[in-house]
Amino acid sequence: MATTLVPPSPSPSPSPTRAGGDVQFVAVRANLMPDEVLSARQAVVVRKQVLLSLVAVLVALIAWFGLSWWQTHSANSNLADIQREGLALQSQQSQYTPLVQAQAQITNTRGQLEQLMVGDLPWTTMINTLRAKAPAGVTLQTISGDVTASAAATAASTSVLNQTGSASVGDLTLTGTAPDKRTVAAYADALSRIKGIAAPLISSVQAGARPVTFTITAAITSDALGGRYATSDANGAALATGGN
Repeated sequence: MATTLVPPSPSPSPSPTRAGGDVQFVAVRANLMPDEVLSARQAVVVRKQVLLSLVAVLVALIAWFGLSWWQTHSANSNLADIQREGLALQSQQSQYTPLVQAQAQITNTRGQLEQLMVGDLPWTTMINTLRAKAPAGVTLQTISGDVTASAAATAASTSVLNQTGSASVGDLTLTGTAPDKRTVAAYADALSRIKGIAAPLISSVQAGARPVTFTITAAITSDALGGRYATSDANGAALATGGN
């Protein structure tokens, strides 16, 4: 319980007086509420605030737990789906095992053929090139040649006339007819610019009648080697086309 003394407020008009002097009134306010009740009310308010705080924290924890559970469940579901897809793909892959094995065998066989035919001479390509380089009026009658050794066995086998830097692996002989000696010389010069042919030499020219008959010999170098299945020649250079 509390008692408060309130000072009197000034009166706008004079107060009635009695004989013997002025009379003044004193206002007194008394709070009769016990301190125990006030303390109890404050304790209730504080308790409510604490409970609300605990509820908010609890709700936040539940929300965080729910989010974590949902993310974990989603990740596990995705993992299960991926595992099922992996098992399905493995099951499908087993169906194509014979095809995979056949492809591996084909690749292995092709590699062996490349190694086997890397020293082979594509005669079809060679003959077509020799005919294509012939000047107008030149007719080839015979084309003969042989490959005497592989490029590896003749790596140091070069002649004085062979200035290509590649090993000589065989010989080539051409016979034919031409309008005159100049055309034969022009054909020999054209042969020197063919890859895989070196040191073309006019061994004979019979000019007793027209057209003249000629014989040209040349060396076959390792640049001309490479069979149908070879991807590179004997020197390791890539081949644009296969052989015969």
